[in-house]
Order: sequence, then C-alpha cells, then structure tokens
Amino acid sequence: MRDAGITEQHKDILAELANIGTGNAATALSQMLDHEKILLEVPEVNISPLQHVPESLGDPGQKIAAIMMEAACDELELTILLALPLPATLSLIDQLLPEGLEPLGEMGRSLLMELGNILTGSYLNALSDMTGLTFTLSPPGLGLDMAGALLGSVIADKAMLEDSFILIKTTMHILSREVEGNLLLLPSAGSLHKILARLGAQ
Repeated sequence: MRDAGITEQHKDILAELANIGTGNAATALSQMLDHEKILLEVPEVNISPLQHVPESLGDPGQKIAAIMMEAACDELELTILLALPLPATLSLIDQLLPEGLEPLGEMGRSLLMELGNILTGSYLNALSDMTGLTFTLSPPGLGLDMAGALLGSVIADKAMLEDSFILIKTTMHILSREVEGNLLLLPSAGSLHKILARLGAQ
C-alpha cells in the first residue's frame, strides 16, 4: 500500500505517536491481565488514500472483529476503528474467559469490547498528550464481518471523511497468542491537516 503524499517528517511524528500509544497499550493490557507480560511489536504507520481502506488489512475476505468509536473535540473529529483477525482474537478471548463460556457470548463480547477500549484509548491518549487536545468519546460499537464488507460499510456511512486515513499496524503477543492489531484513524473532512499541524508537522 503506497503512501499518499506523506513526508519523512510526517512519518517520524506518526511513528512517535504510534510508539507512545503502543507502550501505553502494553502497560494497560498487562494491568488488565494481572501483570501478564505483554509484547507489542514496533508499529508500522502509513497515511493512505481513503479508497484503500477496504484492502488495508490484506485479504478483504478475512473475518475480523472491529471495535469502533467516535472521538471529537472543538477542532476536529475522528472515527477510530480497531480491526482484529477473528480466529486469533476468539482464541485469545476463550483463554481469558472462565471455562465453559462462549467467546461470542455476553461476557466474551464484553471482554472483547474492553480489549478494544484499552487499545484505542491508549493511542487516543497519546494523540491527546501530543496535540494538547481533549477528546470526548462515543460508546464503542462491535462489528463481526469480512474485512472488506465491514470497512466498506464504515466508509459508506461516513460521507464527510477526509480523503486519507492513518493506519497503525502492530502485532500483540498475549498469553502465548499472536494477534495482529490494525488501528485506523479516519478523520472528518479538514481534520487530517489539523492533526498533523498540532503534531508539529510543517
């Protein structure tokens, strides 16, 4: 996936944001899991054209779990979407649940949402610290579908999105499970340049 006019300065600033968010997420997940050792690999960051969202995770036919929420402040709005491969995620949730409970039952879904809250919140807190902006968050929503269909529907529902989006990819190693996490930051129209300007990009 090619970059859409991104400069080296943009890459450096977004890499710093992603690294801080990843560190925050690893600490928060460790606390959630009774100080279990958590490893999150160095994240890969890209800004890409909006039309590449459905293919941004690779195979559009793969099934994913997606946790989505809206973040807003006086200056800008963001749609934040955490996409996780469904089989690996359900295997992890199954390991965290008491024996006999279904990963997609009420408690399993609640745990999945909490996992999503922690990960998205960690990156949003890093963005807030680096920009000085204070965001309000909507309650999270959970979607289970093929990547192409789910991400395509998100784009269709958000008519006023920016032409580009930020993708942060990292691999999590939790309880001997490897789960690839993909965080998509989808800015509303006019918000992307405000984010980059707040982050110090010229």
